[in-house]
Amino acid sequence: MLHQPDPNQRPNLLKGVIAIRKLHIKVLQETGFSCADEMLYPENYRFLSDVLGYVAVGARSVENQQHRLVASGIQVPVGMKNPTSGDLAVMMNSIKAAQSSHAFIFTDREVQSTGNPLTHAILRGAVDRYGQNMPNYHYEDLQMVSELYKKNDYKNPGIIIDCNHSNSGKKYEEQIRIAKEVLHSARYSKTINSLVKGLMIESYLEDGCQKPDGGIYGKSITDPCLGWAKTERLVQELADAR
Repeated sequence: MLHQPDPNQRPNLLKGVIAIRKLHIKVLQETGFSCADEMLYPENYRFLSDVLGYVAVGARSVENQQHRLVASGIQVPVGMKNPTSGDLAVMMNSIKAAQSSHAFIFTDREVQSTGNPLTHAILRGAVDRYGQNMPNYHYEDLQMVSELYKKNDYKNPGIIIDCNHSNSGKKYEEQIRIAKEVLHSARYSKTINSLVKGLMIESYLEDGCQKPDGGIYGKSITDPCLGWAKTERLVQELADAR
């Protein structure tokens, strides 16, 4: 939306920023809830800092120093995904950096951050050198992250489980099973129950995905998503099981 607010016109970044802000403000007005967003470009966060309630740093950005520095000055929770390699040390180092204070240059200004104590882990699975998916949502994976949190002085240990991406192999219906397995692990272990703060589920109006020119309203043009009806049923089932 930033680069193409109107599909029939040339890119206009100012119009894109305005369109995104209008969308977020409309959600706030109609629901009372603020949205989450991925911080793809750290410099752009300032345009949305007053309307976002959560920020995620993606698997390909988590090693970037500017993402870590900006996350240290954000006043809402920030989730750091594990990198595509699955290296948990990279994710934990990113959390540590974001929870610490820093002096750095941001948008041509010298700034001093105090550290973000609400920075935490997002497990999204990984891919090995052969291109095979390596899930990291299982009981043993959650216990391992718990041990990594204990090794250093981290504030507010927490994990969000990304049920899609490399955890599901982008098989969107697998998200239902994965979410229920995580809930089972939380019921089995008090440690995991206190550590897991939520689930990230890729959901849209219609099941699956399509090419950008597919023309089916309500179907994703990026990753395959769980449709609205199945998402609603899953949320209700998780609430009942909790």
